Amino acid sequence: MQAEKGFRTKLSSFLDAGQPVDVKMSVSGSGKYECKCWFISDSGKAEEHGMTFRLTDIPPAVSHVLFTVNVLSSGTMRDVSSLNLSVSNALTLQLTGADFHDERAVVAAELYQKGGEWRFAATASGFNGGMSDLMKEYGVSMPSPASPPPSTKPVELRKGQKVNLEKPSGEIIINLNWHKGTASKGLLSSLFGGGKGGAIDLDLGCLFELKDGTKGAVQALGNSFGSLEYPPFAALDGDDRTGDVAGGENLRVNGRKIRMIRRILVYTFIYEGVANWQEADGVVTVKCPGNRDIIVRMDEYGAKGRMCAIAMLENVNDSAFSVEKLVRFFSGHEQMDEAYSWGLQWVPGKK
Repeated sequence: MQAEKGFRTKLSSFLDAGQPVDVKMSVSGSGKYECKCWFISDSGKAEEHGMTFRLTDIPPAVSHVLFTVNVLSSGTMRDVSSLNLSVSNALTLQLTGADFHDERAVVAAELYQKGGEWRFAATASGFNGGMSDLMKEYGVSMPSPASPPPSTKPVELRKGQKVNLEKPSGEIIINLNWHKGTASKGLLSSLFGGGKGGAIDLDLGCLFELKDGTKGAVQALGNSFGSLEYPPFAALDGDDRTGDVAGGENLRVNGRKIRMIRRILVYTFIYEGVANWQEADGVVTVKCPGNRDIIVRMDEYGAKGRMCAIAMLENVNDSAFSVEKLVRFFSGHEQMDEAYSWGLQWVPGKK
């Protein structure tokens, strides 16, 4: 028996009593589709079931058995080339995209009870809102699919690449770590030309520009350690002069004050020792609550300058900071200042 859209009949008119209900469904088209059988109860529950069953398998509380198609890819049922359904090789239903519009989920056919017996209906109707809207029509509240847990894998930036730190409502921690060696003398001394105590002094700092036009620097040189609660809303934890501190050096930015901050240029410079960036193997990690860690490697090893502009943080609509990898080397503060148009006046300093 060939059914058309809207066709209805008693199940007993083409299926012998006691014969299994064996439904086969197939869908072809430009998208990805999912075919399922659902037992729908009057209490508002939907139970997924196999396509073959006996009427005696259906619980008394079930009022409808639905055969559905769900669009899993982009597009709608309009894109379907063919939808074929057969019941126990006795009844067939053939549909195409012309039978639909912009539905994301449809009931191709259903079984329902009337007058104490099961009937078949070629429903061929659906909902633009997908399976949740389809189930609501039958009194079923579908649970929202669980969101996948956010990725915790760090983002390692390429030079010139930008990513956003969204909703920086807490502290942003910018950590600098570098090659520590095994002793304060010997290895590090040979690598960096025998600086003070045989160890390199790699300093972390930043240039800041606030919305009110205030500009300046936060760095150990000159003892300008900054403040989190007051301008410039950025502060250094301390000064690791050897690289032996396990945590390296940290620059903290108060994300709650984002509306006050225009931009921050994170940099490091070699206060003592030979400029050998390859051996230093410097790595900056940016941590912000609710965001993946951002990794910036100082990986341009041929540079001779003693100062490295590492990353730029810029305010994005007072709701995020964009972070861009720079890794650009300079001979000193003034040259870096000029390159990024900060306009500060520089004088010699010491720690």
